[in-house]
Amino acid sequence: MAELLSTGTGILIALLAFSVLLPLIVFVHEYGHFKVARLCGIRVEAFSIGFGPALRSWRDRHGTIWKISGIPLGGYVKFFGDANAASAGRAEGSSMAVGSELSPAEAEPARGTTQFGSERDKLEAVLTDEEKAVCFHFKPVWQRAAVVAAGPFANFVLAVVLFAGLFMAFGRPYIEPVVGTVVEGSAAEEAGFAPGDRILTIDGRRVETFTDMSNRVRLSSGTTLTFEVERDGEVLAFEATPRREVQTDAFGNEIRAGRLGIGSGGSVGRERYGPFEAVGEGIEEVGTVLETSVTYLGRIVTGREDPRQLGGPVKIAQFAGQAASSGFKAPVELTLREKLVTSGANFLQLAALISVSIGFLNLLPVPVLDGGHLMFYAYEAVAGRPLSERVQGFGFRIGLAMVGSLMVFVVVNDVIGLL
Repeated sequence: MAELLSTGTGILIALLAFSVLLPLIVFVHEYGHFKVARLCGIRVEAFSIGFGPALRSWRDRHGTIWKISGIPLGGYVKFFGDANAASAGRAEGSSMAVGSELSPAEAEPARGTTQFGSERDKLEAVLTDEEKAVCFHFKPVWQRAAVVAAGPFANFVLAVVLFAGLFMAFGRPYIEPVVGTVVEGSAAEEAGFAPGDRILTIDGRRVETFTDMSNRVRLSSGTTLTFEVERDGEVLAFEATPRREVQTDAFGNEIRAGRLGIGSGGSVGRERYGPFEAVGEGIEEVGTVLETSVTYLGRIVTGREDPRQLGGPVKIAQFAGQAASSGFKAPVELTLREKLVTSGANFLQLAALISVSIGFLNLLPVPVLDGGHLMFYAYEAVAGRPLSERVQGFGFRIGLAMVGSLMVFVVVNDVIGLL
């Protein structure tokens, strides 16, 4: 009975944490689209967090309908001139959250709406000059691109703000890149590492902290790396190939990642930053997460990483619940305030990581995602005309199939991971 209660409590916490985490990130993403559209003079007809039946809605003084909808797995911004539910099921300029790109079935029909920007000639015949002035498709290509890019950019800004706040409030952990222990029979022992070695570079790139080294090794299983190491004042060169092994993360989840087989031996500390320094560190952290994401995706495409580690909404909910309750499961005794602060800090750190991930995913050059539209706009800017409706329609169907397949795959991964 106690175990069932514990499991039930964990599920409830995960659902509550997820219901806060995802709408926050989706709101920021969609608000990026919304704000730049307004700055460009585009009429915004609807702004929704979630999809499905509206739980609450209201109209602002500009005529935009704001909605909080029942299923919190995405969101959208609907511009005047966009597709409605009667067309192909997607609003141009809306965006994906956790792989879900859904358009509202309850969206109000807009006169002269269209699925693709290439149908501008059809709109030309039905819209007045006043309507064209506020229609998304009649704006210059650079403005349309700016509106689309603003969603992912807003995700990155949110992550910078969250990271910066955490660095100011709690500091940034710093562990010197010094070898403390070497696991017997490990790749590190075979390469010649010894306790006391200071790692200077990996493949020519400077290593600032032990965490830098660990992050690089985790995504290098099966790849030979060249290390420069300082030992007793002498610089030595080693080659080592991390092995993919089952490891556990900070919350006890099993992950498969590259492992060298060394433990840290530096002095551990935390460095706090002022506001300006913290923002700089936040930008650097976002850059690191993006670099890691690009590397991981590239290794999946080339078959060097296990795609079964990809996760979807179930895994995000699981991680959100673990982060939100982490302070109450700490291995040391904490006061209630310390438990709440620890949980809050871990939750905000996860929110920053997820926000970067969603921004990155939306920038992939896949039709139906923001990156796909930017790719189309890049062609239009160079060629002086948009791609034909037939080509865009074909791309949309391919992109929808890709996103749908990915969603099925990650949900299956999530379910298997819970068994």
